[in-house]
Amino acid sequence: MLLVPGPFRYYCEPDEDYFFAWLKAIPAVKAVVGTPSGLELTLEAPIDKTSFYELVGLMARYGLDRKCLRPLCQSQSDPWFNDPQNYWYEAVFGT
Repeated sequence: MLLVPGPFRYYCEPDEDYFFAWLKAIPAVKAVVGTPSGLELTLEAPIDKTSFYELVGLMARYGLDRKCLRPLCQSQSDPWFNDPQNYWYEAVFGT
């Protein structure tokens, strides 16, 4: 399970619809539940790189803090998830 803080604001109803449609279309996302703290995502483990890229892209587009993805990366055996050369690394592991 992964807790994603937000999004807490959408600019119109279709914006919210598109966000959830995109999120649910990510292959590794098995369930989404809204909580007062954000969204609880049930993910297929281990997450595949394509799903991870899509999750990073969605979070970037909606301005969400990607640091919540850090435990997801750290739990992977594939060193790609902890490679500082990846364009998203600083957003996930930065201070």
